[in-house]
Amino acid sequence: HFLNTSYHAPDMGMTHHDILKAMDTLSNNRVSGRFFEFYPQRRVDIRYWLAGWIKRGVVPLATLNYQKAVRSVSEEERGSMPKDWHHHLVYAVSYDGIHLSNPITKMKAEHFKQRIESESVVLISRDEVLGRLQGGLDYDQLKTVPEWRQMNVLGQIEVVEREEERFNSLSIPCGMKHIAIPSSMIGGITLFAHKDSENYKAIMSSEEVFLKI
Repeated sequence: HFLNTSYHAPDMGMTHHDILKAMDTLSNNRVSGRFFEFYPQRRVDIRYWLAGWIKRGVVPLATLNYQKAVRSVSEEERGSMPKDWHHHLVYAVSYDGIHLSNPITKMKAEHFKQRIESESVVLISRDEVLGRLQGGLDYDQLKTVPEWRQMNVLGQIEVVEREEERFNSLSIPCGMKHIAIPSSMIGGITLFAHKDSENYKAIMSSEEVFLKI
C-alpha cells in the first residue's frame, strides 16, 4: 500500500490529468488547457518557449521532479525544496531564471530544465523501505504489474534487505541509499487559457515540442 501510494502523485495526489479535470470543473468549463510532455529531452530553449506563451497571456503550470539530481544547489535551497514531484505556476521568465509560485521562488533555467526532463520515477529511501517491510508489502503487485517488474522493484527491495542483514551481522556499509519505483507523474508543462479565446485555439493547435535527437 505504501509503495502504491508513492506511485500515485506525491503532490497532493494530483497528476496533470487531475488538474485539467479540476480546472474544467472549477471554471464551469470556461478555462481548460493542454499538457506538453518534456521527457524525453526536447529540442527547445525552455525560457523562450515559456516567455512566448506568457507574453500572449497563457498560464503555464510546470510539473517538476525535485529528486532529479541538480548540481550547484546550496544546502539552504535544498532544505526548502519539495521532497519529490511538485506543481508550480510559472508567472515570469527573466535572463537569470524561471519565476514560480507555490511557493514564490526563482529557479535557474538549467535546474528547471533538468527537473522537467525527468523520467516518471519516485525514489524511496532505504529507511522508509525497511520500516515498511515490517508491516508487509504487496509483493503480488511487484511481481505482476508490468512497470513494477520492468524496474525490478522487488529485486531492489531484496538488495536492501540483504545489505541490512550484512550491516547488522558484519557491519558492512550499505551501498543502496534508495529504491526507484514508477510514478504516475510526468515531467512537463500544462498551458491554460479561456476556451473562447485565441490563446486556447493556439494551445490546442500547437505542435508538440520536438524531441532532442
